[in-house]
Order: sequence, then structure tokens, then C-alpha cells
Amino acid sequence: MHQGAHDEAVDLGSEPPLTVDGEEEQPIRRAVSIRWLTGTVLTGLASTFLMGGALMAALNNPNQFGASPESVRTASSDPSGGIAFGRKGDRMRPTEEAVASRQVLQVSTVSKQGDRDFIKLRPFARVIATLSPPTPEHADQIPAYDATRIFADTSAPEPPADAEGTGDTVVADDQFYGAEVDGEVSVETTDFPAGAMEKNPRIEMSADDVEAIVRASASFGGSETDMAALSFIDPGSDSGDGEYSAEDPFSAMGVKIVPENVSNVAKSDEPGSDEGGGERFVAVSKGKSFRDLLADNEISDADIDAIVDALASLVDLNAMHVGQKVRLATGFGEGGAVIPLRVSIYEEGAHQATVARTDEGGFVRADEPTLAASEFAAMSDEEVDTYSGAMPRLYDALYETALEQEVPTPLIEQLVRIFAYDVDFQARISPGDTLEVFHSLPEASEDAGEPEVLFAALTLNGATKRFYRFRTPDDSVVDYYDDDGKSAKKFLMRKPVTSGVLRSGFGMRRHPILKYARMHTGVDYAAPRGTPILAAGNGVVEKIGRNSGYGNMIIVRHTNGYETLYGHQSSFAKGLVQGSRVRQGQVIGYVGSTGLSTGPHLHFEIRVNDKPVDPLRVRLPRGRVLEGDIYASFERERQRIDNLLGNEPGAATKVADAADAAATE
Repeated sequence: MHQGAHDEAVDLGSEPPLTVDGEEEQPIRRAVSIRWLTGTVLTGLASTFLMGGALMAALNNPNQFGASPESVRTASSDPSGGIAFGRKGDRMRPTEEAVASRQVLQVSTVSKQGDRDFIKLRPFARVIATLSPPTPEHADQIPAYDATRIFADTSAPEPPADAEGTGDTVVADDQFYGAEVDGEVSVETTDFPAGAMEKNPRIEMSADDVEAIVRASASFGGSETDMAALSFIDPGSDSGDGEYSAEDPFSAMGVKIVPENVSNVAKSDEPGSDEGGGERFVAVSKGKSFRDLLADNEISDADIDAIVDALASLVDLNAMHVGQKVRLATGFGEGGAVIPLRVSIYEEGAHQATVARTDEGGFVRADEPTLAASEFAAMSDEEVDTYSGAMPRLYDALYETALEQEVPTPLIEQLVRIFAYDVDFQARISPGDTLEVFHSLPEASEDAGEPEVLFAALTLNGATKRFYRFRTPDDSVVDYYDDDGKSAKKFLMRKPVTSGVLRSGFGMRRHPILKYARMHTGVDYAAPRGTPILAAGNGVVEKIGRNSGYGNMIIVRHTNGYETLYGHQSSFAKGLVQGSRVRQGQVIGYVGSTGLSTGPHLHFEIRVNDKPVDPLRVRLPRGRVLEGDIYASFERERQRIDNLLGNEPGAATKVADAADAAATE
């Protein structure tokens, strides 16, 4: 072994040594990533195009998008080719969408003569129309409003007439037959002659023989059998729930009637909407002051005082003369009271002054309302509406609408009596109020009865009142009842004066004479001196005479703890004393201004167990309420009328569709 000998060293190269953390240097954080930069740029460009497209679509740029519809472009273009932008108006005036429909139906009816039933086809008319203002064409056909005539007692039962030469009682068509008939069918119902049949004990039949006879008899009920040859089923003799009910006349033949899937939706305005008001011009008439003009438009005394105070510093109201015009903007408040929103005075087309209502109920000076010069020039004294209010009165509108739809005059009077206990005929109508009537038509035959209203519905401010004609079998009295079988006649009337305007309601108020706040325990109806006052219901005069605050006063005691008070009368009806019995609608006195009163009006109160209640809000009991078997009979007749009107082509739906189509043309 040699001492200097050893292995050759390994070549490690010139690479730098490895560090402990494995990192040679810190990364450069300011370096730009090409991938990130490309994604950001593309996202920004896409967002820009999307937002720009949305803005262009919103602005409806005609250079980039479809042109406007032809009808809109024509309406908004002037002759020079430019676009004529209309000036912004002051307030949209309520418009009335004219809706009218009249249908004539042939309906099978049942009438009785003695012990025989006569089934025949009679023509009936169904009318659905919006209430419209009176026109000069029918102005002379509308009688003056007379509450004493309307509320006359016509409910006394009248004995049915006798058939000529027979002595048999004839009852008018009180029911609809459940099936259609051709011509006229006479049916007589007699007792089954059970005594004439004798049982032969020697004849015996097996079960198979009986079944064969039954099957042979059933074969005569085929589909080709004439309906008039079937056994007569009195529509009013069964409860309507059995297998052979008159409401299902085809059940014996195995035929099932499936009604068409049609929904009828009646159009009505939203309740509580402010569309009942309006804007109109009223000319100053001779002999009337500015206060009288406002009062004629059903504005309350408190609002009149506020309007006069606000205008006193702007114009001399005492110097107003014939030829000036007052522009009134009104709305309807709670309970249908007229609320003035703005009052403007003009003279020869020049604006004098304007006051507007504040949120607190007062009036302050306001700018002149916008009005085109041509519109004002078109209004002359002759063109000023004779009605003092935003819309015509219900009484005139109902007459006009019925006359336009060819409803006979006696039936219009009948309609007035039907709704007289539920509505105020002196109140103003609103756009969208409708009338629906289903009545018989007069026939040429001599034995035909007088036309009758079988169903009537009146829609006011979105609320509908429906009544059906029904003759009660126990007393043969014809009356009208609502869906629940309650008579249209109410226990008490809410407005016992032939004409008048509600001036002050029930509740706390500042007394106009005593000048401090106190409870007003009734309602005040302003009316001309001497206007007849009617008894609100049947009762006995409990007090009659002079009272310090009420003046000439009458208190009538009714049943069930009800009392009515009539104050500030000028005089009493002749022969009326304490203890006298009065009936509903009877004249008991005349409007005056006795006692603590600022002008002729009627103060009317209703007291329940000596406690005053609001006459306009208290729930009053009605007249007769049908019960038991009588109500069941009424319910069947009501269902027949509803089915008949519902199965016919939907007038309400078709009229609405026609109106919508006309609006889009």
C-alpha cells in the first residue's frame, strides 16, 4: 500500500449552492399578466355594448329601432313633418264610457187560471247600460221628482182578475218553466183516482214479469220524445233537489246538460276612488249671490265660509253680476258629500281669482288653472249645463237611460219605487254607474197581462243592489226582495224630505249660531221653505209642538224602540195631533227655519232606545223577510232567473269587449 495514493475527487461543478428556503429572489409584483388584461378588456367592452343598447332601447331612438305605430305617429305629427308635443294639462276630467246592451229573449212561463196551468212563450227584454245624463229628446218625458208619489203605499194586495166568462182566478206569470215549449200548453192537475182501481187477488206476477213490464215502459222515454208530451212537473211544487226536479227536466231521459264555461265579469270602478268629482263652469244667475251659487252645487256651509273668506281679499264678491262664470273643481268625500277642490272666477273670459283647497281643509290663493282659449270661447251662457253639479242627478239619469233602452214608462216608475228605499235620487251619479233590468214586454193579445220588472240591479260607486220580483203565496202580494229574501222596502227612510241637499252630517261640529263645538245629533237637509216632510216609517206621533232649539218639532215613535225627530218645521200637516198614526211616506209637515236655524232646512234624527244614531250609517231593519217554505220557493225562482241570465250570451262581457275594441280603433 502506498501512502500517497487516494481516490480522484468528484467534480461538483460551478452551480450556486441551494438555499434553505428554496427561493432565490422575491417575485416582481408589478409584472402585467397578459391573460388578466385580455379578460378585463373584453368584459368592459361587453358591458359597454350591453348598457348602451339598453339605453338606446329606453330612449326609443328611431334611427336604430322600429318606427312608431302608424296611429301614434299620425296623431303626434304636425303637417310640417315635425312632432307636435301636446301641452301638459291641468287635470284629467272624468269621462263616461258609454256601455249599452239590449236583448230580447223568449222564455217559457207558467200562469194559473183556476186549477189549470198554462205554459207559453213570452218575450222578455234584458237591458244593461251605463247611466247617462238627460238629453233634450227625452227632457219632456221625465216627470218632476215627487217623493210623495214615489213613496205612496202600493203594497196592498190586489185580488187577481177573473177570466172572462169562467169565473176562474187568473194569476200573472209568476214563474219560469224549466223547459222550452212550442206554442201554448194547458195542464190540469187532478187527484189520482185511487178508489176506481180494484185489486184482483187471483192475478199474481213474478219478479221477472214485473221487471219485463218496467223495462218495456221505460223504452218510451227515448231521446226522440217531444218535451211537451212528458208529464208536467210544477216548477214550484218540488224542493228542486230530487231526481225529477223542475230544475233538471231532462233527467228522465238520461240527458245531462253541461253549461258552457263562460265567466261574466261586470265592470265597476274601484270603490273609494276620487273619480266621482268633476270640473265645470257655472254661470252667475240673476237674483242669486255667490253663496247661493255654491250652495246650489251641494257645497257645505263650512266650505262656503272658507271659500268666501279666501276670496274676500282677491275679488269683490258682492259685485258679481250676470255674465260672470265660476269654475268649480269638486270631488266626493266620505258618505258621498261634495268636496270643493278649487274655485275660480272669470269675467268675459278674463281670470279674476282662484283659491284651492289645502290638506288641512282650508283655502288659499292659487294660480289660474290651465284652459285653452278655444275651449273657454266655446262656452256660452246657453251652453252652460243646467245641472248644478259635476254629474246629473240619479233620478234624471235613471229615467234617461231607461227611455233610451225602450223601457216602458210604467216600468220606469216601478224601478224608481224599487230603489227608492236604498238610494238618494237627488244625489249625483258617478262615471261607471250602471243599470240592469230584466222585464217582460207588452204583447198584442187581449189576455196578456201588464209588463212587469222581474229583476233589477243598480250599481252606484261600485256597490250593486239587486232585487227580484216575487209573489208571496200566503197573501198574494207582489214585492221585490234581495238575494237574502229581504224586502226592498225598509223599516225607515234615511231622507224623509221630497227634495233637499245634505248640508251637515252627524257628529261634533261648531254650532253656526252658538259659536262653540257641540254634538250634532242628526243630519240637516237644506230645502226651500214649504217643502213637504214625509214620515220615515209607520208609527205614532209622540210629540208635536214648539221646542226652543228645534223650533216646530215632531217626534214619531216606531216599533222596536225606534224614534224619529223632525225639527225646524214651518208648519204641521192638517189634522196631525199627538197620538195620530202615520204611515211611511205620509206628509207630516213642511220645511221651515224655526228655532236655532240659519235658514230653511230639516233637522232629522233617528233614536234607538233614546240614543241618537247616524241616520246615514245606522243599519235599519227591512220590511218583510222571507222564511221557511216561502223562502225556499223564492230561492228557486231567484235561481231560475240567475240561470236564465247567466246562460244567455254574456251581455256584460260582450259590451265590455265591444267598448275595448272601439277604444283601440
